[in-house]
Amino acid sequence: MNNPLSIFDLLNDNSYSVPLYQRNFAWTDVEITQLIIDVLDSIKEGRSEYFIGTLVVSKDGDEYSIIDGQQRFTSILLIALAIQNEYAPSTEFVKKINLCFSARKRSNDTLKSLFLNESITEETSGNELRRGYNETVSALKEHIGSNDYRNISIETFYRYLFRNVKIFISEMPENLDVKLYFERFNSRGEQLEYHEIIKAELMQRLVAEGVAFAKVQKFAKIWDACSEFETPCIQFFNKKTKGSDADKEREKVFNCEWSEYEPGKNSWRYGYNLKNIYSNMVVNKENKKSLISAIDETSMNGADADVQSTGNENSNKYRCIVNFNTFLYYVLYLTDHVEEDSIHLDDKKLKSAFKVSSRDSRWILRFGENLLKAKFIFDNLIIRNSLETTNRRKEGEWFLQKSYREDKNEKARGHLYVQTRFDKNSFSTNNHEILMLQSMFAVTFTAYKDTKWLYSTLKFLFEHTDELNEADFGKKFVAFLESMSKKFAKERICNDSELDAHSLRYDHFVPVYAFNLTDYVLWKNREKLKLDYTTIKFDDFHFTYRRSIEHWYPQNPNVTEGKSKMSDDLLHCFGNLCLIVASQNSSFGNLDPLAKLENWRNIFSTQSLKLQMMAVSSKKFGVWNETKRNEILEMENDMLQLMSEYIY
Repeated sequence: MNNPLSIFDLLNDNSYSVPLYQRNFAWTDVEITQLIIDVLDSIKEGRSEYFIGTLVVSKDGDEYSIIDGQQRFTSILLIALAIQNEYAPSTEFVKKINLCFSARKRSNDTLKSLFLNESITEETSGNELRRGYNETVSALKEHIGSNDYRNISIETFYRYLFRNVKIFISEMPENLDVKLYFERFNSRGEQLEYHEIIKAELMQRLVAEGVAFAKVQKFAKIWDACSEFETPCIQFFNKKTKGSDADKEREKVFNCEWSEYEPGKNSWRYGYNLKNIYSNMVVNKENKKSLISAIDETSMNGADADVQSTGNENSNKYRCIVNFNTFLYYVLYLTDHVEEDSIHLDDKKLKSAFKVSSRDSRWILRFGENLLKAKFIFDNLIIRNSLETTNRRKEGEWFLQKSYREDKNEKARGHLYVQTRFDKNSFSTNNHEILMLQSMFAVTFTAYKDTKWLYSTLKFLFEHTDELNEADFGKKFVAFLESMSKKFAKERICNDSELDAHSLRYDHFVPVYAFNLTDYVLWKNREKLKLDYTTIKFDDFHFTYRRSIEHWYPQNPNVTEGKSKMSDDLLHCFGNLCLIVASQNSSFGNLDPLAKLENWRNIFSTQSLKLQMMAVSSKKFGVWNETKRNEILEMENDMLQLMSEYIY
């Protein structure tokens, strides 16, 4: 087999299979979007080739069994099929389906159906490949031709993907126990992450400048505590056992304030303005060790602290809205005092962005302090998404949680034992508004490179650490977040002095942000809107990853049912557009609005507020078509009026 392969060769030569012991396709719109953006960036930068990674395979008769890389392979295939089906390029580069899933007939049928561009059937709907395909279509529409890639057409992207994007093939020996290798490969991994390389190089600089070895270990311990990104960093620092014991590093490092969190419940706040971090930390004292030993040992120290402390602590499993590499960018820019408009968030360039060779020990140690401080703020004041249903929240729910100390004993008498608890709310005022605003940004700007809003937010919190425990800080935080939301609106959907109705049209590439901001404004005005929309449960609304822009009255109605086309000026206006989950786009299809309501009535209570209001109005009008032009435009104007009042 040639090495590397172009994407054209990958998808047209040889045959590949995904073994049964591998998981189903699991990439979401986040990973698919990032893959598309990576290719777009390569085109924009004028690279002659772009290497997309490695596919690890093992020869199995006439085909190659994929050991590692099936998520990327499948995503590339879905991108190619989406372009061929939705854009009809001048040349179709995918000539056959050369990927199959062992013992997964439904997955294979779905790929075949997508290749033939067939209508959805019960057998090919609702599975992970159809979901991935729909999310791919949405991502292509959102980014190709957008402001960042205005000069890149779908044809240019398609040809570059097949001709210039390359993938390395790593073929395993034929007598290898493939399943055992797969398990080891996925539990350990082959390559160090970027952040692990950066950590090692920064530690090497500290050692070279003669920094005390214990302090180097402490720097590494901070890094390890923060890199376990979906665990609160406070859990990696030892706490005292009993309330009467002397303070340990958790109490000292996180500035446990002796003001009661809940009066009468032996509970105290942690502070955010962390000081003297290194002097308050504890690591094993050693006179001399290798750098590798220091890295390994600090990782073990952090793990030991976690095992000791998490048994009685109630932080549940969750997903953060960015990864650790992107978070390192934030802390890098905070340490270097970089303004929001000057930052770049490209995972591939993280190592070079650190400029390790130019950093002295003073900067590196300050970076370590900022890393812990920023991660503690992030853990407590930035939203996350629950991965499980508990007695506190449901799976998929956005939430904020704030750590505090509680000394407690379940028995009536005896010592009070120290525990770190996590409150349901991070702010004593405006917690719901803060959660809604952050989740609005999170579901809009899903690609890590587009999370400048989060850097701005973290920077604001970082610069107000002395105020974060104040009772009225929630009001200040809401004011900041709303101000940022208005700034984004003025940049995206407004002209010099007012809301621009043209920028909200489908044929003028209305951004997803316009819909999510509309939902926030409608939610903010819910008490007034409840009077006219009595059946909508505004208080139950929450943001989710809706990425697909749908015409409520379809672009291509079923003419056989006597439905005529709507004029373009009304069809593409904001009043006839809604935002839905990508997997529902195909289901809605070309149905008339009232037919959509009838067929999918059970899902409308979970849709966007704008769509729920359109659904209610459709019932009220009795029909949603050209004959209701005035009513549709009046409803649009009412929404735009609320938007204008909010923005200006």
